[in-house]
Amino acid sequence: MDSIIYQKQGHIAYITLNQPQKLNAIDREMTQELGRVWVDFRDDDALWVAVLAANGRSFCAGADVKQMERGQWRFRDSLMLGDDSVLPSTHEVYKPIVAAVQGHVYGAGLVLCLECDIRVAAENAKLGLPEGKVNVPFLFAPFIFDHIPRALACEMILTGKPLDLQRAFDLALVNQVVPEADLLGAAQKYAELICEMGPLSNFAAKELYTRGRRMDFTGAMALLEHVTTPVWNSQDSKEAKQAFIEKRRPNWKLK
Repeated sequence: MDSIIYQKQGHIAYITLNQPQKLNAIDREMTQELGRVWVDFRDDDALWVAVLAANGRSFCAGADVKQMERGQWRFRDSLMLGDDSVLPSTHEVYKPIVAAVQGHVYGAGLVLCLECDIRVAAENAKLGLPEGKVNVPFLFAPFIFDHIPRALACEMILTGKPLDLQRAFDLALVNQVVPEADLLGAAQKYAELICEMGPLSNFAAKELYTRGRRMDFTGAMALLEHVTTPVWNSQDSKEAKQAFIEKRRPNWKLK
C-alpha cells in the first residue's frame, strides 16, 4: 500500500497520508515519498494549490516511535529537518496548501499542519506536542513561536497536554472547525477559492511571508523587489486588469 496517495484534479493537487493502520505515523518511507510529492507539486505549473488530508481516524500521530528505536540517531535522520523531510518549506514549496485534519494531530503531524496556509479541522481533532513523553526533544522548537503564542507553545511542549480545539480556533491556529463528514469538502472549497485568485500573485505572497519572516528590513526589501517585480510586469497582470474592466474572469497563463 502506498504511504501517500497523490492525485491531480484540474489545478488542485490532493495529497493524502495513507497509513491509517498506524494513525498515519510518519516513517522513513512516508517521509521520502512525501518529499517527492512536494517537489512534483512545486514544479507542475498546472497545479496552483494542494489539499493535504489523511485516510483513517487520525491525520497524523507524529513520528513512528518504533523506527526511533533503531540504532544511533543523528540530526540528519530527522523526519522534519534532516536529509529527508515531510515539510513543504524544506522543499521550497511556495504554492498554497490547505490542510484537512481529524483525530490525532500530534508532533510532526501538527508541524506539518502548521506549515499549511489554511487549516480546516474536524470537530474530533486533537492538537498536541507529546514528544517529551518518549524523551524526544521537540526539533521544531526554534520555529514554533512563528505559529503558536510562546506561553501556549511552552505549555504544549513541556506538559504534552493536547490543545483544546476551541482554543486553537480562537487563536487562529485553525481557520474552520467542521463535522468530520464535511472536512474534505470544506478544504476543497478553500482550494477552489484560491484558484480564482491570480496564481503568480499567490505564489509570490507565499514566498514573501515564508522567507521574509526571517530577514531583516534590508533583506526583506530586496526580496520584495526580486519577487514582486516580475509579477507586476507579467501578462497575467495585464490580463487581470483587462478582465476587471470587461467584467469577466481572468484567463490565467502563468506568464
